[in-house]
Amino acid sequence: MDIRLVVFCILLVTVTGHPHKRHCSMSRYKSVSSADIKMIRQLQNEHEKNMSTSAMKCYRRMMRHKPSVCDLKPSDRLILTLERVTITTEVLANLATSDVPDPVSQSLMMFLKIRDDLLICRESSQYTSTPSEELMPWLHHLQDFLEQASPQCLQDAVLLSLISLMVEDVGCWAHSK
Repeated sequence: MDIRLVVFCILLVTVTGHPHKRHCSMSRYKSVSSADIKMIRQLQNEHEKNMSTSAMKCYRRMMRHKPSVCDLKPSDRLILTLERVTITTEVLANLATSDVPDPVSQSLMMFLKIRDDLLICRESSQYTSTPSEELMPWLHHLQDFLEQASPQCLQDAVLLSLISLMVEDVGCWAHSK
């Protein structure tokens, strides 16, 4: 093996820390494109045609917590946003297998990418901390909602929360980076 290649590999590992480690980069989510908002709106409008009468009640039950996600410390914001994005991808994946128009699969792909980026950030040494005491009520509330809500209620709540998830949760997380 060429000595220059060995030296280059050693320098690469020394400078980057790990040659295959991906970096936590959320700057692309600081603003939501109008095309993404339009796609989400189209999905919500399509869903509203078949929405149950208790959809808003489900949405309010899921989103009960105040203050804003933006008021949490960055590591807690990451944990909560990752949880909510994961739930969203699961709901959208279930919808994508049904007979729903294309905005579902486009939204699913967008939220899967966000989830993957959040997972990279969660693995970074900066954000490996456990949830704080301040975050625990948020996580317990979300878990209780998931256990108690019917599948239709969960679907309604998630679809109604897509824009706030993108703008508030993901946007606040990206701005804290």
